[in-house]
Amino acid sequence: MRSIVCRYETVDALGEALASADRELLLSREARAPEHAGDDAPRSSRRRGPSVDDGEWVLAIVELGSRATAAAARAARHGDRVALVFEPRDWNKLRALLTAGDDEPPSTDVSPKVPRRRTRPPAVRKFDAEGDARLLLVDDDIEVSEVLTAMLEAVGLTIEAVRTGEDALEKLGGGGFDLVVLDWTLPGISGIELCRALRARWDRLPVLFLTANAAPNDIVEAFACGADDYVVKPFRAPELGARIFGLLRRAKVQG
Repeated sequence: MRSIVCRYETVDALGEALASADRELLLSREARAPEHAGDDAPRSSRRRGPSVDDGEWVLAIVELGSRATAAAARAARHGDRVALVFEPRDWNKLRALLTAGDDEPPSTDVSPKVPRRRTRPPAVRKFDAEGDARLLLVDDDIEVSEVLTAMLEAVGLTIEAVRTGEDALEKLGGGGFDLVVLDWTLPGISGIELCRALRARWDRLPVLFLTANAAPNDIVEAFACGADDYVVKPFRAPELGARIFGLLRRAKVQG
């Protein structure tokens, strides 16, 4: 799933872009959707105007000065122009940028969130609502990790991301996580080995594989090692979100 960054320098410019009655954000020809290329890449090297298919779901990151919000959107082609179509709730998130003050960013801010410190907590914790959940993301692909983090934080989840299974075990030792999303292929121990290690220590912690491995044998092996769900890349944001919240609800009921 690709991300599209839409930058606006002024409130008036964003307000004009959000004037559509059909919840469509029309991408400008000049600065249309520069695709995320990672923080280490110079701005001049970031691709502009990515090719998207009509009906494709993307993660739209809308920036207004130092503020930003993110939401899933469906691409719609109108001739040679591209618009992003949002669900009503997500459209309201974008419009919230118009009224949020510089000292009070909207709740869907995609900047990193610092989790509250805890004293010797268990690895699995109870939470009051799905939006209060804390997820550990394990993926060595920086771009994928950043896109997923922005997407999940946009719906109110708190995300901590690591690149290796060893780092994941260290983080989990500190406790306080409600779900783990992990890739199959990782440097060091593999996702399968990590899943086995998780199940040996935390049998009730939900685990979701998010991986390009689509072979039936791989899927069977993941579930045999203790996975609770399995999503194949490339994925659609609504489906991934539904599966994550489903696991969180199930964990809440069982907890």
